[in-house]
Amino acid sequence: MDGIVYLTADFTALPGTQTTATIERGTSATGPWTLIGEVTLLAEVGVFYDTTAPLDTELWYRWTGSPGAVVITEGPYIEISDGSVLLKDPLRPWANLALSFCETPQQALAAICDPGGPDLVWAGFGEFVRRADANLFDVYDAEKPADIYGRRKRLDGSLKLFSKTLVARDAVEALFTAGGPLQLQLPAIYGWPDAVLQPGDLVETYLSRDQRRPYRVWDAPFTLVDTPFGPGQGTVEANWCLLAETYPTYADLIAAGVTWGEVASGEAMLPPGFDGFGEGAFGDGPYGDGG
Repeated sequence: MDGIVYLTADFTALPGTQTTATIERGTSATGPWTLIGEVTLLAEVGVFYDTTAPLDTELWYRWTGSPGAVVITEGPYIEISDGSVLLKDPLRPWANLALSFCETPQQALAAICDPGGPDLVWAGFGEFVRRADANLFDVYDAEKPADIYGRRKRLDGSLKLFSKTLVARDAVEALFTAGGPLQLQLPAIYGWPDAVLQPGDLVETYLSRDQRRPYRVWDAPFTLVDTPFGPGQGTVEANWCLLAETYPTYADLIAAGVTWGEVASGEAMLPPGFDGFGEGAFGDGPYGDGG
């Protein structure tokens, strides 16, 4: 389970010649629908990865091809949670992190957690703050000020992670380095709905006085924000740089029997059945910007 729904829509059997499509997500075959993306079609075939799909929820997708407003509806899909915490970059899914549990970083240091266990641990939230959006202005010769207020902000908070290896440390850095909003998905027992948060300063702290030991604690404040909208990036295996190295010319690509659909989905650089996105902080060659 990586929290991503992989979609393909084929418009070739439908009237007209579609060149682009919008993708909407809903919880039934009839909606209501929320716009989540737009793609350019290759030979009237579109590939899209829903990197913000809610977990344990029946999902449907509506493709609307243009020109012609031709519609394809797909579903249902369900991404089943496995008890992990997912901290995801909706636009850089290759950097997503799956976090496991341990009571406290201190217990992990004391080897109460299995030393052979997960390298990345969810250590929990700090306090939540719902900021007031109000201002008071003194009024001349009046006992009470003028009160101007708006809807209270939801939500400020902080989160804490724990990494046990240098590889895990690099994975945390890779996720946060782009500086943009992240999606946090937690097991249902937390009562935390899927939310997108904008992290503040990321603080890395050594857990051991012996700084040769790789244990780190990570703290970051955050504010909830809207979901970002835009094209997702690929993995270290599926990027334009590696594609150009593997197939130096268009003739090489055609001779290998690779289709544009496989290029768009990332399968051109991966074995059949594998998608172009991966879980973990591997690679820095985003699919589409030249690496």
